[in-house]
Amino acid sequence: MAQINSHFPKLYTFGENYIVREYIKGIELDKFLSTNPLNENISQGIIELYESMNSVGYRRLDAAPFHIFITTSNKIKLIDTARAMKKKVIYPALIIKGLDDFGYKKEFLNYVKCNKPELYEKWLKSKQ
Repeated sequence: MAQINSHFPKLYTFGENYIVREYIKGIELDKFLSTNPLNENISQGIIELYESMNSVGYRRLDAAPFHIFITTSNKIKLIDTARAMKKKVIYPALIIKGLDDFGYKKEFLNYVKCNKPELYEKWLKSKQ
């Protein structure tokens, strides 16, 4: 499903009780934000990840910040998609909560509002 999208690790093989995926060298978003400020590159990367989750058909368009990795080349990747098909989630509450924990909720939502106003409106409507 997500094999054609660079925001998700490559799947090499799987079996009944295992999955072998590409190793992602980087740092979790929450650990990154504990020592670095949120910047436009990361904000844009989170938006692109969200849009990629939607484009590959995931129903749950949200993820915990510790499942979002920033690679050594500053790309955003989602490492755990186990619950991506479980339930439909449009508003990324876990991502927003994670950003809020570091004081970046308003900054991020303002970035979305200015750069992707249609997405911002979609989130507002789905949150109600």
